Amino acid sequence: MEKMILIKYGELTTKKGNRNFFVKTLKNNLETKLKNYNATITMDLARMYITYDDEEEEQVINAIKRTFGIHSYHMIYTCESTKEEITKLLTETVEKVEFKTFKVKVKRSDKSFKGTSEELAPYFGGIVLKNKNNIKVDVHNPEVIINIEILKEKTLIYYNAFKGLGGYPIGTQPKGLLMLSGGIDSPVAGYLAMKRGIKVDAVYFEAIPHTSLEAREKVLTLAKKLAKYQNEVKVHIVPFTKIQWRCRCSTLRSAPAASWWAPIISVRSTGTAPTLTPWCWTNCRSTPIRSPDKRS
Repeated sequence: MEKMILIKYGELTTKKGNRNFFVKTLKNNLETKLKNYNATITMDLARMYITYDDEEEEQVINAIKRTFGIHSYHMIYTCESTKEEITKLLTETVEKVEFKTFKVKVKRSDKSFKGTSEELAPYFGGIVLKNKNNIKVDVHNPEVIINIEILKEKTLIYYNAFKGLGGYPIGTQPKGLLMLSGGIDSPVAGYLAMKRGIKVDAVYFEAIPHTSLEAREKVLTLAKKLAKYQNEVKVHIVPFTKIQWRCRCSTLRSAPAASWWAPIISVRSTGTAPTLTPWCWTNCRSTPIRSPDKRS
């Protein structure tokens, strides 16, 4: 018996000619999050499989839960495609799941396997009833759906799906620059932008003494929370006091006129200490911020 995680894409399958690009981006994002674990990812255009060490299961699942582009995932068990092996595996795994009502769904992709899907479903349902007490079949509203997929090379058995974040993989859309403050609106906007596939960097306008160091730390804390979904969020801290004194204009109006050189803090989801490095506005390839009085 081999245990794996099966990932289903959902919304990505609507992309037709671009589907391969979306799926590869999702695979790259997962590989980045799982690079410190002994996990292997294989994929096709319909689904993805992750094999891993049992002791790292919790960490792998946490990475999946924080990855956009995943519609749902299943914990699956595999065996040889014979009735005897399927029966044995079904008997072993059904004891690990608690339920009172169930339904068996069989998908027989290997047409050389004896029996139709409609014939095999009640057969394996009888196996479940014999090996678990106080349960019954409910084909209309079951607590658990037992899925059995019979392939040429192996058979997959899995139970109810776990819901993913959905959306598109980060990196499938152009980059965006998020104006991050200490409130709730801007991090929510960043989260929703990431969910649509946008890789987000953040900019924070600091006007000491009008803003405090505690406000800066709050912004960095919010950036760390966002970094759990993107691996890294770069926060551009712009010294804004002199500009504010000279121009007395709004933050949005003054964004392009900010100092050419600003410190940049790279916040990683690993919890390492932020690093301070110089950065130039001309190197920014994010979505440009235009002044309200400028005509496009």
